[in-house]
Amino acid sequence: MVHFIQLVLPLYQSEQEPAPADTLHAIVKAELTRHFGRCDAHTRTPDQGRWTEGGKGLRQDLVIYEVMSMLIDEQWWEWYQQVLEERFRRVEVVIRTLPMI
Repeated sequence: MVHFIQLVLPLYQSEQEPAPADTLHAIVKAELTRHFGRCDAHTRTPDQGRWTEGGKGLRQDLVIYEVMSMLIDEQWWEWYQQVLEERFRRVEVVIRTLPMI
C-alpha cells in the first residue's frame, strides 16, 4: 500500500523571520527528495494556520510538503520530526499520513 505523507511547516522560522527559513526549506526539500525520490511543496498557496493563545488571535503562513512511500518507517519519522522542530524552533511539527487506495 502506498502512503501519502504531508509535512506542515511554518514559512518563517520565528516571529516572521524569513531568513534563514528560506535556506531551511531548501534543505527540507533536498532531504525529502533524496530520501523518497520526489517531493512536492506547496509554497505559493496562501496556507495559513490560525489559533488563539492567551486570548490573542495568532496567524502563521505555512508550507506543505508531500511525499509518497510504500512503507512508514516510524523511527525515521520520529527522528525527522524532532530535527524539524529544532530547525524551525517549534514545539510541534505536524506530519500526517494517509493510505492511498
